[in-house]
Amino acid sequence: MPSASLTVPAQLDSLAVISEFVNSATHRAQMSEREAWQVQLAVDEAATNIIQHAYAEVDTGVIQLKWLIEAGELQITLVDNGRPFDPTQVPAPDIHSPFEDRQAGGLGIYLMHKLMDTVAFDFDDAANTLVLRKRFAEPNAVAVQRFALDGRLDARSTATALAPVNAALAAGARTILIDLQQVTFLSSSGLRALLLVRREINERHGALALCGLQPQVEEVFAMTGFSQVFEIFRTAGDALASIESRDSA
Repeated sequence: MPSASLTVPAQLDSLAVISEFVNSATHRAQMSEREAWQVQLAVDEAATNIIQHAYAEVDTGVIQLKWLIEAGELQITLVDNGRPFDPTQVPAPDIHSPFEDRQAGGLGIYLMHKLMDTVAFDFDDAANTLVLRKRFAEPNAVAVQRFALDGRLDARSTATALAPVNAALAAGARTILIDLQQVTFLSSSGLRALLLVRREINERHGALALCGLQPQVEEVFAMTGFSQVFEIFRTAGDALASIESRDSA
């Protein structure tokens, strides 16, 4: 089960380092952009509370963080040795009254509960421990969806040719292999459509591979610089081997 740990000074300057640490976790979990943003915000609120409240009267202190991925769930734990904190003593924020009548405070804990599936606090004389959990859809490492295109990918035919690919994306596909061996012509319209597919998959932290490019098609990719943008393989077997090795890493 993948995991990592980090210890940082309890200072606001550490928030950027914590953000990178959380990003490594959400990327490893292959979370969607929205899920990753939710986790980022929840952890930032938690760390900020620790820095500004648990260590409010202490010049030095540290925050220990750990993330763990198991059974479709990302768990992030934050531990500090600052002032004991009881979240039950923090009143829930009033988010319905006119702004000028609202009391400050409590929004951080409120956001954590809204963004994460579970939020668990524990405190004693030794430490404060906060455990945040977020469930996510586990990618299926063997679920590579393969599509073979043929003929021309131009302004007239590209939308029809890529319709099955886009339908798979709409259904949640994250790993796609497109075989272009039978494609005889590729215009800028086809390139743009493939780029949109790539962007959609990247937002899901998935993988897109192309294979079997004919010389004239490969030349278009090279001339436009797209050969540096896409993962391109000689055969479907090469592409599948690369995807499988990445998933098992």
